[in-house]
This record gives sequence, C-alpha cells and structure tokens, in this order.
Amino acid sequence: MNSIKNMLLSTAIIGVLFGCGTEEVAEQVEVIRPAKLIEVKASSNIKHFSFPAVVEALHSKELNFQVSGQIEVLKVRAGQEVKQGDVIATLVKRNFKNKVQTAQTQFDAAKRDFERAKRLLKDKVIARNDYEQRLTELNIVTAQLDSARKDLEDTVLLSPFDGVVALKHAKELQTVTPSQAIITLQTEGAAEALVKIPASLISHSKKIEPIKTVVIVDAATQYEMAAEFVEASAIADEKSQTFDVKFGFTPPEDLRILPGMTGIVKSSLKLITDASVVGQIAVPLSAVLSDSDGQFVWAVNIESMTVTRKNIEVGTSIGQTLTIESGLVEGETIVGAGASYLNEGMKIRRLEN
Repeated sequence: MNSIKNMLLSTAIIGVLFGCGTEEVAEQVEVIRPAKLIEVKASSNIKHFSFPAVVEALHSKELNFQVSGQIEVLKVRAGQEVKQGDVIATLVKRNFKNKVQTAQTQFDAAKRDFERAKRLLKDKVIARNDYEQRLTELNIVTAQLDSARKDLEDTVLLSPFDGVVALKHAKELQTVTPSQAIITLQTEGAAEALVKIPASLISHSKKIEPIKTVVIVDAATQYEMAAEFVEASAIADEKSQTFDVKFGFTPPEDLRILPGMTGIVKSSLKLITDASVVGQIAVPLSAVLSDSDGQFVWAVNIESMTVTRKNIEVGTSIGQTLTIESGLVEGETIVGAGASYLNEGMKIRRLEN
C-alpha cells in the first residue's frame, strides 16, 4: 500500500511540475514581431530609386613596356599622382644601345655600297640588277636601324595621361615581357558610379524620363554629386537578372574620390504613361507575398496591432513598386517589410526607421 501511495504522490507532483512548466512555456512563446508599417497611397508618375554603387575611374589603363628587359628604375609608388609624360619606369639599356650601334654600322656600310653602286650605274660600269640589290640591302638595314632605335626609346615607360598610380605590378631588377603590366594608372576627378539595375526597370526604360540623379559616397555622405547616364550593358547577369549601368559625375575640388569606394545612386524618374495609371494603388514589392491561394498582403489593425491576410490582384511592376488592381484601398495600413515572418492574427509592433 505504501508503495502505491508513493507512486500516486510522485505522479501528482510530476503532473503539477509539468503543468506549471507548460504555462511558463506558453507565456514565453508569445512573441510580438517587429514590422515596418506603411500607409497605402495612390501611385504617382514620379518614382524614386536608390541603388548600391561602386566608384570606377573614368579611365583606367595597365601600362607595360613594348620590349622585354630588366627594370632598372621604377620611379612611382601606389597612390602617387603623375602627369602626362612623366617617367614611370626604365629598363636596362645596355643591350638596346649595342643593337643600335650594330645596326648603325651595317647601315653605314650599306649606304656606302649603295652610293658607289649608283655612281657605277651612272657610268654604266655595273648592271642594274647589282644596283637594285644594293638598294634592297640598304632598305633592309635602314628598317633594322629604325627598329633598334624604337626599341631603345621603348625602354622608357611614360605616363599617357594625368592620373594616380592605383597598383604596382612589378619591381626594380625584375625581368618583364611586353605583355606584363608594370602599373595600373587611373584618372582622378571625373569618375563613374557602377550600379546594377533590375531587368523590370530596364524593360520600361523607354517610358522613363530622368528628372534628377545624384551620387553619394559612403565616405562623404554630406555631398550629393549630380550624375548623368553614361552607358548600360546589353546583357543581363544570368543569376541576378540585373544590368550594369554607369553614371558619370565630377566630385568637388575639396573631395578626393578613388575607385573602389562605395555609395549609392539616387534617381528620381518620371513615368511617361497613360493618365489612367496615375492614381492607382501602389505598394513595395517587399510587402507582397504569394502562396497556392494567390498573392496577398498583411493588413494591420492599428488598435489591436494584429495582422490579417488580404488577398490582392497585382498589376505592372516598375523597379521596387507594384500597382494593385484590387484588394486594397488608399489609407489602409499594411506590413511593408518583415511580412514573411507573420501569421494570421499575430501581434506586431511598429519597427521605426
């Protein structure tokens, strides 16, 4: 009997303990999700976009010698500013000078033979074939002398434009070939911002009129630098379905912008479209979800701060915005970001910017 009583008592105690634990767990799992809320508004034909950007030099060139040889002097360092015509590096010239001297000697001899042959031909002492042979020999050694002189000139590497040394690829006493880069030279001042534009925006480019575009670099966010479209790639990235687009800009004189710096390109665009489109409901792409029952958003009850599913029908998309054909009315509040983590009736709290 005592053992049965002890067993019943233990079971009761365990039941009490597990019952309390269940209530505690139930209280702990009630989570109020943070979410960014937006008020549904009618669309405008003025759209604002912001894209991550990387700064590129307006001109960038790898400099290399036109001849092989050993670097005697490399005059520049990474980050150094140079002017057009400045000496970047030189090769050891001894072998090149010897080739010029040898070619000069051969040229002098061929020149004398040709002049002698010309006099003899005039006096009709030699045949024209002998004269033409001397002329051919002179032309050959002349070309060889010109080539040797050019090779000697090419032992000096000059800067083709004003710029800054971005990278050094070689060092003194290193033997290099004509295809081997010595430095990478980039322009300063005017630059380009490279961004990746989604295909959905590119496909509407003929219906878009740029209003204002600026570049803001992360290192100097107080500057908004006016930018203009330069070029766009004609082939999309297979994975991201984006196109590379470049915008040109010129930093102020007191701001040094270097290639590789990051920032954003902000652009205001006017949509050239039918008047009936203006005034439609528009929401961010991040607010729209989809499942087997269709596309929907999470509508928010501001008083209880709970969410309810609302099925919608979407229209066209441009960039990061979708027009809504039905399911929403202007003035409603919906979840604009964080919607994928919500469930019907879940409580949320406003996530401030």
